[in-house]
Amino acid sequence: MIKREEEKKIHTNIVQTIVFPLEKNGGNPCPVVLHADPLSTDDMQTLARELGHETAFVLQPTRSDCDVKLRFFVPLHEMEMCIHATIGSITVLVNHGMITQSPVIVETLLGPIKVEWRAEETIEVSVEQFLPEVKDVKPTKEEISSALQIRVEQIGDLPIQSVSTSRHKLMIPIKTIATLNQLEPNYEELWRLCDDVGTSGFYPFALDENGNAHARQFPKRAGYNEDPATGVAASALGAYLATHRVLEGDAGWQSYRIIQGVAMGRPSVIRSEVFIEDGKIKRTRIIGSAVENN
Repeated sequence: MIKREEEKKIHTNIVQTIVFPLEKNGGNPCPVVLHADPLSTDDMQTLARELGHETAFVLQPTRSDCDVKLRFFVPLHEMEMCIHATIGSITVLVNHGMITQSPVIVETLLGPIKVEWRAEETIEVSVEQFLPEVKDVKPTKEEISSALQIRVEQIGDLPIQSVSTSRHKLMIPIKTIATLNQLEPNYEELWRLCDDVGTSGFYPFALDENGNAHARQFPKRAGYNEDPATGVAASALGAYLATHRVLEGDAGWQSYRIIQGVAMGRPSVIRSEVFIEDGKIKRTRIIGSAVENN
């Protein structure tokens, strides 16, 4: 438990941010807790539950090759990686003069992550991820349609796959944006299917005529049913789209614009980039920005 005399001090270290906003009321809220070293794991979990959002905790690194350590908690459990919370944290650290150089090597539960930033009109942050992994799981369209409460024929022709560039998300092609935005899943069934296939959430998506991907994120037992912006899933989607040669470009960095949160009234935009060399994916990253919202 957080001691009462420490509680006021802790709350003065909380900086509220909004990450990946597409417009004024968009983006994903992310509290960033500075100077979190005195907090225990239970303290962090309790605070994330009280705040009701994915929350980042900024600590001194324990690795000599890292500049800062971040831990990420949703209301119900700790996360190994959270890109939008990383972008929110780096933005706060730059704004408060606690980071002055780029790149920054961030210690996470998944290991060191390279983060670059540049400050112009806003602070743009680029978060490196890992090479894509695809799980050999094949949930049926009937199982997916039942969990999402749609008809089988409303699911697209691309494969349903569990893809990760840091955490596995189930990529689900949907034929139209209208169907995507009208989804009202059976969450208990959705979470059970996540357990069965070993993925941390559903990421249904649809493509528009301009080549943008529109997506929704339904995380597994996070303490809330939907995310307005999810960098981890967007990174996996970028790798998925590159692998299946959707919107294919030349070698080098390929950029995918992913719009999320529209159905929640919190429109968000995420740039998912994939570096291709000799026909293979060599690097993945997410680019975005955040604003402080205190």
